[in-house]
Amino acid sequence: MRFFFISTMRGAQWGGSEELWSQAAIQLKLEGHAVRASVMDHRTLSGRFALLAQHGIGLETHPSPSYMIGEAQHFWNRISLSYRRIYRRLRRFNPDLVVISKGYVLEEYEWARICREAGLPYVIVLHCNSEQWWFGKHLSEAVANYTGARKVFCVSQRNLDQLRLQVGEPLSNLEVVWNPYNVSPESAPPWPAENGWWRLACVARMDSAAKGQDVLLQVLARPEWRDRPVELNFFGAGPDEPALRRLAVMLQVNNAHFHGHVNDIRAIWEQHHLLVLPSRYEGLPLSLVEAMWCGRSAIVTDVGGSAELCVDGETGFVAPAATISCLGHALQVAWDRRKDWVNMGQAARARVESRIPKNPIGLFCERLKASVT
Repeated sequence: MRFFFISTMRGAQWGGSEELWSQAAIQLKLEGHAVRASVMDHRTLSGRFALLAQHGIGLETHPSPSYMIGEAQHFWNRISLSYRRIYRRLRRFNPDLVVISKGYVLEEYEWARICREAGLPYVIVLHCNSEQWWFGKHLSEAVANYTGARKVFCVSQRNLDQLRLQVGEPLSNLEVVWNPYNVSPESAPPWPAENGWWRLACVARMDSAAKGQDVLLQVLARPEWRDRPVELNFFGAGPDEPALRRLAVMLQVNNAHFHGHVNDIRAIWEQHHLLVLPSRYEGLPLSLVEAMWCGRSAIVTDVGGSAELCVDGETGFVAPAATISCLGHALQVAWDRRKDWVNMGQAARARVESRIPKNPIGLFCERLKASVT
């Protein structure tokens, strides 16, 4: 079989949404299939893309669109020469399936249209959705793109249900798929030593519009939290890290520390008791899945698939929204039940074990191959 993977992620060179398609591409290549890929053209490409070339996968780039989201003109009137070249290469490669990986629901319409005009079968992988996002004047094109796909894979049931509402169609081609995670599911690290201090970890890219770290800092700046034996550690990199550091200083949240990107996720949970993820929107956060595999409970907001895994009062604590009052209440409830965190972490691991496959890449590859026939 011949597979052509397209990543439309443009906000950063690499993110959690890149893991599923890139690892699937490598797996399919190892199985003997013909595989090519196209990624957004950044000035320098992440070294992670080198893995594709090392496995003999042809990699090319396509330009970032010059328009703002929702301002696309008619395809053939505004498509660049670079897109036209890739279109010709796509036709020459003649894939059995095009896999379009979208960071979020409003990201780029062109590739599905290319596939429809060229008569090429395609699937869409949708990594994030939100009740705040609607298609507006591009609804008809969105409907054509999503109804025309062999499959549309969403990373949470809530994202899937929201897409049906946005396009006003039942969309019988929708399925839930899972991203790979970066911890071993075989065993959880031991519970951290308790020395009177409780260590919270916020593991997410430094993007406040999505991940809500600013709300968490404002909650911990409230008087009731200032004298509690709590340490908050941020893990992750991103464009808002300088602003969040300044905010922590301004709010005098002296127990908050920034550690940047960390590769060893298990090492984080060897030292921390609880995940706090105050997201404003989500797909299904990998940091939640990884924390639960490591036997840690979490405080999350009720967005995306977070509450599908984190059951309020059983495997963690769910704030209705990323607001100071909602998150503050959830943190207070969690604090009052801190002696239950060990047992809740064990329940969290049992729940993720019953919900998340241990080999998400293998399962995704089987679904892609099934989409060809």
